[in-house]
Amino acid sequence: MREKFCEKYFDNKVKPKHLMEFREKTPRGNTIEGLVCRKPNEYLGSLIITHITEKSGKSYDTEQFVHAFPKIHYWDDKHRLKEDEDSIVYCCGEKLDGTCLILYSLNDDFGQSIEIVPKTRSKAVADEHIVEMYKLIDKKAIEKFFSDQVHLNDSLMFELYGILNRHEIAYMDTYIDIKLIGAYVDDIFLDYIGIKYYYDLEDFSKPDILFSIEKYACENSFLVKWQGHKTRLKNYEVSSEDSFPTLYDAIQEIKLLMEQINNEYIKNNGRRAIEGVVINGKHVNNSQMYLKIKPSDIEKEAKRLDTVPRRFILKEVHKYFDEFGSKVQDIYRADETHYIKYVKLQLQEEFTFEQIEDPRTRRRIKSVFMDVWDSKIPPVSLQNICEELVLKNPDASISELMRIFAAEYPSKKKQSRFVYNILSKILKK
Repeated sequence: MREKFCEKYFDNKVKPKHLMEFREKTPRGNTIEGLVCRKPNEYLGSLIITHITEKSGKSYDTEQFVHAFPKIHYWDDKHRLKEDEDSIVYCCGEKLDGTCLILYSLNDDFGQSIEIVPKTRSKAVADEHIVEMYKLIDKKAIEKFFSDQVHLNDSLMFELYGILNRHEIAYMDTYIDIKLIGAYVDDIFLDYIGIKYYYDLEDFSKPDILFSIEKYACENSFLVKWQGHKTRLKNYEVSSEDSFPTLYDAIQEIKLLMEQINNEYIKNNGRRAIEGVVINGKHVNNSQMYLKIKPSDIEKEAKRLDTVPRRFILKEVHKYFDEFGSKVQDIYRADETHYIKYVKLQLQEEFTFEQIEDPRTRRRIKSVFMDVWDSKIPPVSLQNICEELVLKNPDASISELMRIFAAEYPSKKKQSRFVYNILSKILKK
């Protein structure tokens, strides 16, 4: 069965070993089962739903393919965009710093929509805290799109960003919102032109285009043009007077221009303005590909250090909580190294093996993870925690209570000494 799926849905670019089983409950209480692709290529996170159990109890086999958002790569020997055509225009949209959210219609055995389901990269259904943020979004355009039956097998990809879902870049004018960053429509993964002008997607807000890279017919050089005149960065215009012999050289220029924007923005606001830009275009083998470009200073920072800086780890830890937020405690109890393995895997794209495996990096991952976890727990005083522990376990000794505390509040490990002192005083009463 998996071999058939690899050929039918993944063009044999995915092997059976890359398809992992899932069983998830949707926001409306329906249960879905199937396979999710874990290979970091254009099919990363894509689903084959093979079984549905509706909330009513009705259960049946199905076969529904859901295309997720492709892995975004840096330019290298393997991941390169086409540049040998006569005329080329690549638009560079702002890389928003949030959570990738994919929406798809879950369809019954009659081909009718049961519900619109939000998912994240690694999962078939988004975690509860992501769903709660999604509920705050204006869904008129989404409902209009999926109300047309021709779109019931399509999927839309968004970035969920804003103050409520802050990672590193602060969008002070946005509480929580989404912008369309990709679309799989009519069995086609759309490029920028398709997203902007065709397939009923004109109602969706999209990331700002900050630069374009252009090559005209009968010319052998590329131009980099500023396109951010009507964006939030309109007062930080940068320009390039040169032409560049290759697409790679044009990309290097954009890295430098983004560094200029960030440097000026830091002077005025004390923080970076942009994380980078993304190009959506054709790979040299004609498949669809997303290419990310980050400012030069961010790239340099990663290369000149012996260990991984805290802020890069923080970014990956936030991604971990995006995927597993409500299940973190259960996962941690089963495997205390699960998050470490996840973060290290994500860091491999920007850092060397030596940087990632340095003992200082491991300690930093643990510290950042516990800090983030603790920040997501509703604030409760240690006094209240201790009183509740004693109330629920009236016959337990201090050592037993400390073991229970460690199991239930691993992110508060640094405060164990204070908990011990409070428990001692309570038990003496």
